[in-house]
This record gives sequence, structure tokens and C-alpha cells, in this order.
Amino acid sequence: MSALSLQLMSIRSGALTPVFGLLIDTALKGSVLIAAAAIVAYLLRDRSAAARHAAWSAAVIGHLALPVLTLLMPQWRLPVLPAPPWLDTPAVTTPALNAVSNPPAASPASTPTVDAVTSSTGAAAPTSRPGSPSPAISTPAQSGLRANWPLISTLGLLWILGTTLVLLRLAIGTWRVGRLAKLGDRVDDGEWLSLTQRLANRLGITRPLILLRGDRLAVPVTWGIVYPAVLLPPDSHEWPEARRRFVLVHEMAHVKRFDALTQLLAQVAVAVLWFDPLIWLAAHGMRVEREHACDDYVLRDGTVPSLYAGELLEMVQSIGSPRHESAAPAFAALAMARRSEFEGRMLAILDPRQNRHTLGRSSAVITSVALALLVIPLAALRPFHNGTAAGPLTKAVAPNAGAVKKSSASERLISDTACDSARRAPGSSASTHIHVGDDDAGSRTIEYMATSGGRCAQAAVIGDATFANDRLLSLSTGAYATFREVTSDADRAVHIAPRDNGTMEVSAKLNGAPVAYDDAMRAWLARIVPEVLREAAVDAPQRVARDMAQGGVSLVLAHIGRIMSPSSKRAHYAALLDGIPLTESEYAQVSRHVTRTLADSPSDLSAVLTRLAASPAKGVKSLGAAVAKLGAAQEAMGVALGRALGKSSTSSDSTHTLTQYAVTDDPDMILLALRGAKDISSSTDKRTLLQTIAAGALRRRSAALRSAFFDVTATMDSDTDLRAVLNAALPYAHSDQAIAFAVFNEVKGHMSSDTDKRAVLTAAVEQKLLSTPQLREAFMAAAKSISSSTDYTAVMRAAFSK
Repeated sequence: MSALSLQLMSIRSGALTPVFGLLIDTALKGSVLIAAAAIVAYLLRDRSAAARHAAWSAAVIGHLALPVLTLLMPQWRLPVLPAPPWLDTPAVTTPALNAVSNPPAASPASTPTVDAVTSSTGAAAPTSRPGSPSPAISTPAQSGLRANWPLISTLGLLWILGTTLVLLRLAIGTWRVGRLAKLGDRVDDGEWLSLTQRLANRLGITRPLILLRGDRLAVPVTWGIVYPAVLLPPDSHEWPEARRRFVLVHEMAHVKRFDALTQLLAQVAVAVLWFDPLIWLAAHGMRVEREHACDDYVLRDGTVPSLYAGELLEMVQSIGSPRHESAAPAFAALAMARRSEFEGRMLAILDPRQNRHTLGRSSAVITSVALALLVIPLAALRPFHNGTAAGPLTKAVAPNAGAVKKSSASERLISDTACDSARRAPGSSASTHIHVGDDDAGSRTIEYMATSGGRCAQAAVIGDATFANDRLLSLSTGAYATFREVTSDADRAVHIAPRDNGTMEVSAKLNGAPVAYDDAMRAWLARIVPEVLREAAVDAPQRVARDMAQGGVSLVLAHIGRIMSPSSKRAHYAALLDGIPLTESEYAQVSRHVTRTLADSPSDLSAVLTRLAASPAKGVKSLGAAVAKLGAAQEAMGVALGRALGKSSTSSDSTHTLTQYAVTDDPDMILLALRGAKDISSSTDKRTLLQTIAAGALRRRSAALRSAFFDVTATMDSDTDLRAVLNAALPYAHSDQAIAFAVFNEVKGHMSSDTDKRAVLTAAVEQKLLSTPQLREAFMAAAKSISSSTDYTAVMRAAFSK
């Protein structure tokens, strides 16, 4: 087998094996969660169904959290078990341009250098230059790869197939439910709507609930998380008052408990871990206890158990009859009754000893804390011996770093062979990766990698280092630094480590072969070290001060313009503004430069412009000049926002851009985002943006922000989206009555749907916003715009019942 084939197999194996390891790790650790849930459910067999449902839900949600936390959490190693076979990732050993490692032993050809820095070269090893054929070397790992690859690919195909089938089942079920809703008629019966509103108020449900009536289902069905809907059977208009009441209470219990959300999370967990029978068991336990918990709501409402059981029995018997074709898919909607679960529900409904209390807020908090205390240690746990296997969940450790402290090497995030991987990836785009942090021992770590146009540069400074004038002066004991650049012409690398006598030893490599640290290598290192320090924002104030002395603001801005990292640009701008005061012309020059270089990073742009507006400037002595400065800053923000919007090709792109600028919580940025939102074509996208920034725009009691916010709502052509935005604005009317007036005006002047008008006005009543005669007058004016007598009656009943 050729070396190229082995490399391709290693890439595929390396991509699939960590996934299998993570999935199996999640399933095994998840079995602990399910066992705990089963034990808790058994211990709570005499308690409420809501408590048992919470236990099963915690187990399922924990399964989804485990893989994420496993990748993010620091490792807790407890090597009590041998490494299992799925953690054994066979490696392929092929000649490569290795990264610089610890300096080899000095050869007699070593030559001393100045500044207390010496160079060392090791014995020349057989290497190949870029583009030359690499000899294939057969190893036991390659043989293992040949043997394991069919099994790995088969398992990968099976897992993808199973996950696809489960998700496809969910998608088809969701489509069926959506079709039922599309074919159904909206219930406008005043008795149904009045009963629905009264029950929603009593249960504390604020989300708008839509009632539909279909012609195929035998039992009521609920779905939807943000905008829940209930689909009633065709004969529901003939139901007596008692059945209407307990049906609505049961379905509203689903809405109040967010059962549609937990059901969706359960289906996602089943799709990812479909091969684990325990996750199916947990999902079934959730479904059973969920219905029991909603039945408890009905019985606590005063419904006689025998009557409720008889009515449910009649519904179940009608499933599959000619009059009622079927029930909705269990995995896509919440049906009130199913034959497979009926017997257990009847026994629970008729049992007078059952505890029917709901789950209180304190119980929910306790459940969440218990889940976190169990999931977080499980995610961090690594119970296997390391051996020689490279586990799929283990961070890369710098190779050949024996002279470095373990704590430093374990923190490496960018592998020393990263440039080799980047060079093997054809057509890769330009990118820059920087990590600056402290390890467990308190030592500073700097890692850098940049790729562009066939060039890859990477560097690592592990441990405490001293820099001055963009030069490395010294390294602490145990620290080291490596610098490497790979181009189409050459592969250069330098490794620097401290000696016991305080000097530093430098070893250099060219195309993988040790060479002398000569003038050419010195010149190369003098070019790449400033690049790394500049991108990592090391000594930014000193660098800016040096540039100011040599070439003024123009030179500083020229150097900032070459920086790729937005955070480093921000640090250099801050150093410039914290230095000597700028003149007004320099201030304008910096403003233009900032908007051009940070337009794609709203948070950094906002921080720099805020500092820019507040920085002292020569000649700014009057209040008018200071106001002009602030106005210039706002103008600069507007220019940057315009540049960002110019790159947006769709309504959703523009919404995303505006949201990025608005979530900085800067009032000026929010105002600019609101002004730009009027040009968004989609009402749904406008709703998304306005709901996101409602707090930032309305809590400040700013007339400009409030006016801009409602200027956008006036351009929305969807009553459903407008209702959602107005409901999001209502809570802020408690501190600013002008918001309530604006909401009532929007209902009266820009909303056509009577149902949506009723929903907004009823919400205003429930939030006790009619506190003054003027507000009540504006409310009545909006209510009189409702043409439907049913909706108008519901609004008036809500207003006069408070």
C-alpha cells in the first residue's frame, strides 16, 4: 500500500475513531445517569409523577451535556481501568517535516554566537526536501490500520444510517403534524376561547395558545415550544363543559411544563445514541411520567377521577375508527391518550393514594444542581490508564518536550506539527490562531499559527519569558520557545531553551535538517519574532510608543493595519489613545482607520470608539468641540456598520450583522442597529432582532431609542411577528409609560388581526399596566379597533376582571 493511501486512511480513521470514542464514552457514562434516574424514580414511587419525570428528564438532558462537557472540561484522571480498544488510535509513521523539538546534543561543529546565545546542531538525519518522494515505511501501526479500517468504516456507516433514520422519523412526524395544523380550522367559538383564557390565567400561562380543529385525530394533540398549538378532534364542538375543561387543563399542563421542549431533547438524544437501549428506556420513562403529571393537573383542578377515566377510555377506543383515523406521531407531538400507555394511566388516575403535587421551583433547582454535580465529574473523569494509546478525548501534547515542565506542555492547544497538517490541506483559506494564557503553574503560554498564500508560520513560547524591543531576551528554567515558517521554498525552524548558566541555547533546522544558527537564520528569526509578539499583543504600549517616536500616528496605524487579530488591534489602539493626546486631525485619522480595520468585529470596534470618544485631544477645550468628538465617534460607528451591512447579501445576513452590533449594549450602537433594521425585508428577521435588543433599547428610558424601536415595528407586515415584539416590549412599560402608549398605538394603527390585538391587550392587562386614566383611554381606543365581538368581549372581560 502506498504512503498516500496510508495517509488517507489515517485521516479517515483519525476523524471517525474519536467520534466513536466520544459516543461510547457518553453511552457508558450515561448509563450511570440512567441508573441514578431509575433509582430515584423507584424511591419516588409514592411521590408525584412530576418528580419522577424530572428524574428521567435529567438523565436524558445529561446525555446531551456529557459530550460537550467532555470536550470542554479539564481532565480528571483516575487510572483504575485498562485502556479499552476504542481508545487505541493507530498512528501512521511517515517521513514529515517535524516541528522543532528540544535541542539535540551539541556537535563539535557548533559555533558560539553573541549576546550570550549559543547555537547547537545535531547529527544530520536523513530528510527529504518539499516535493521530493517520501519512502514508504511499513510499521505495525500501518498493519493495524489496514485491519481496522473496514471495521471503522462499517461502524461509521451504521451509526450515520441509524441517526439519519431516527431524525428522518422525527422530520416526517413533524411534517405530518404541520400538515394537520395547515388543514385544520382555527377555533373561534367564544365559549372555547373564554374557557381557554380563564384556564390560562389560572395556570399562569402567558404564551399565546392557538386552538385548531381537525378532521382526522381522535384525541387532542399539543405541539410547539414558543408558540404552542392544540389540535382538537372534529367532534369537539359537541363536547360537554366538563370534557372541554379537563382537555384544556391537560393540554395546558404540557405547555406550562415545556413538555414539547423536553420531548425534542429526548428525540435528539435518541438520534445521537440510538444504539444505546438505555436511552430509549429513559425516553419511554419520560413519556409515561409526563402524561401522569398532566393527569395530576386535571385531577387537582377538581375533575372526578372516574369521570376522567371514562372519558379517556372513550377517546382511546375511537383511535383507528372510521370517524377518527389515527393519533399524531408520538415523537413529534404530545397526544392526550395512546393505547400503548392507557392501562398504567387508568390505574394511576383511579388510585386515591397517588400524590398529585406539581414540581415546585425549589425542587427544580435541586434537580438541576444534582444533575450538574453528577454530570460535571462524569464528563471530566478519565478512568483509563494512558498506556501508549492516544485517546480521542486527550489534548495534543508537544512532542519531544522532555526538558519542559509537564504542566506547561499539557496546556498546548496548537500542535507542533500543525503546519504539516495545514500544508496537506489543499485550498485552505487564510487564518490566524492565537492563544495567550497561564498554565497551572502560573507560567505564561503564547501559541501562534498563521496560514495564507502557501505560507504557514507557527510559534510557541511556553513558560516565563522576557521580551524587549520585539526581541526575546531570556527564558526561565524549564521554559522554551519554538518558531517555524514553512513556505514553498523552505522550512525553517528554531528552538530556544535556557541553560543552567543563564544563557540560551539555540538550535536551528532547515528543511528538517540541523544547520548552524548563522546570520541568515538570525535575520529570519528577527523577522518572525516581532510578528508573533505583535499578534499576541505583547508589549503593545512599548511598541506603539516606539512607532510614535519614529513616525508618528501614521506609522502606528500602518503597523496596526498589518495585524490580523482583532483583539490585538484593539490593544494597540488602546495603547495609542492612552499615550500622548492626539490632535483633532490625528483623531479623525484614527477614527477612519478604526472603522476600516474593525468593521467585522463589533465588540472590539465599540470598545475602541468609546475610548476614542473619551480620549483627550489637543485643542478640544469647549463643550461644543467635545460634543463634536462624540458625534464623530457615532459617525464612525455608522460607517463601520454600513461597511458590515454592505457585505450582507440577504435579510438574515443583515439581521445577524445588526444583532452583532446591538448586543454590545452600547446605546449608540443599538440606535444605529435600529435605524438599519427598517431596511430589513423580512418581518421574522425584524422580530428576531427586536426581541434580542428590546432590553438594551427600552430599559434606558431613552426617547431616541424608544422612538427608533417603534419606528421599526411600524414597518412590520406580519401581525404574528408584531405581536411577539409588542409582548416583548410590555415589561419595560412599568418604568416608562411611553412604551405602553406606543404599544397601544401600534395595536390600533398597524395591527389587523383581531386575535393578535386581543393577545397583546390582554397581556397588558395581566401585567397591570393600566395605571393612569390616560393609559386606560389609550387602551380603550386600541380595543375599539377590534372588529370581532368575541375578541372584543374577551379583552373587556380581562380588563374589568382585574
